[in-house]
Amino acid sequence: MSQSSQFNHTLDVPLAPNIPARMPAPKQQTFTDPSTFDSELTGIFDTDWVMVGRGGSIPSPGDYFTAFLGQRPIIVIRQRDGSIRALANYCLHRYVQLLEGSGSTKCIVCPYHCWAYDLDGSLINVTESFGFQPEEIEGKTLEVLSVDECLGYIFVSMRQDLPPVAKRLSGLASIFENFELERYEDRHVVHEEHWNANWKLIFHNFIESYHTTYTHTKSIGPANPTTAVEYGPTGNPHFTIHSNSYTIKTQPDIYNSRLDEAEHRRFYVAGVFPNGLIAIEPNFVWWMVLEPKAVNQTNARWGVSFSHHAMKKMADPEAYVQEIVDVIKVATAEDKVMVERMQIGANFNSDKAGVLHAPLEVHIKEFNDYVVGKLHP
Repeated sequence: MSQSSQFNHTLDVPLAPNIPARMPAPKQQTFTDPSTFDSELTGIFDTDWVMVGRGGSIPSPGDYFTAFLGQRPIIVIRQRDGSIRALANYCLHRYVQLLEGSGSTKCIVCPYHCWAYDLDGSLINVTESFGFQPEEIEGKTLEVLSVDECLGYIFVSMRQDLPPVAKRLSGLASIFENFELERYEDRHVVHEEHWNANWKLIFHNFIESYHTTYTHTKSIGPANPTTAVEYGPTGNPHFTIHSNSYTIKTQPDIYNSRLDEAEHRRFYVAGVFPNGLIAIEPNFVWWMVLEPKAVNQTNARWGVSFSHHAMKKMADPEAYVQEIVDVIKVATAEDKVMVERMQIGANFNSDKAGVLHAPLEVHIKEFNDYVVGKLHP
C-alpha cells in the first residue's frame, strides 16, 4: 500500500474502526495545575527527544540559536566540521546564561567575567586565571547533550541512551518521503513568541482541523476547510497525522515531480511528541516547537520553510515566500487568540470534562495517551 492510499478516510464515510466514537477531553486542571506542569517537565522534557528547530536555520560554523528543554536553557550551535552540538547554556564559573537569541560567533564568551569556550563547549580562556587552582579550570567543558537530526529538524535530549529519532519517526518519514522535507529552505524563523497558554493547549490546537473553517477565516480556512480533512494511520506512539487538504479550486501549483496526484492536494498536519508541530504541503512547511515557561505560559518558536523545487522553478520565489509568510502570520495570530481564550476558560477549574469530536479530534486523544504514558508508565 502506498503512503497516499493510507489516507482514504474522510468525513463523509463511517468512522475507521480504530477511532473511538466517544472520547472525553482532558479536564481543565490538566492545563492549570502547577504540580502537573512540574511533572511534565521532569517526566517528559527531561526524558525524551525534544524538537528545538531546523538545521537550516544554522547553516554555517558558529551559527547558533538558544532554546529550552522544558525550562533548561541550551545552546544549539553548528560546529566547524558541519555537525551540530547542543550545550548547557550556563557558565561553569557562576552559572550566567552565556548566549541569548540567535546569531553567529567564533567562540562563546560569558558576558559576566569573559570566560571563553570553543564551539564544542571546551573552556579555552579564564580571565585572571591565577586565582584558580589548575584542576578547577583545566580540561573543563560545558555539559554536552544528545542531539540528532531527522527530516531537517533538530532534536535534543538530556538522555544519552535513546534510540535515534529516525527510528521512532520512520513511519512519518515514509509519508513525507516525496516532499524531501530535509531539503526545504528555511526562509523565516520566529525564535520568541509568548503565548499566555499551557503548552498542551497549543499542541492540541495545531493537530486538529475541526477549528480550521471557523477560526482561520482570514488565512487558511477557505483553502483548507474542515470538510476537506483526510485521515491516515492512527495509533503511533511517537506522532499523529492527518491531512487538512486543499479544495479542488485552491490546489497549489506543483514543482516537485516526485509527488503523486493525492499529494498535490494534501496539507499534512503532524504532531511529533512531545512538542513538535509540522504542517507540510507541496511548496512550504509551517512548523512550530513549544517551550513551556509556566503552567499558563509558553514560548512558541515557529517558522516557514520552502521546497527547493519551488524556489528553483518559480518565476518569482521571493514574492511567493513573502505571500505565504504573511498568510501564516495571520493564521498564527488567529490560533493564538483562541488558545489564550481556552486557557482563560480552563481557569474556571471545573471538574466537568469536555468532549472530543470523532474523528476530527482523535489526534488530541493520541497526544494525551502519550502524555499519560510518560507520566504514569
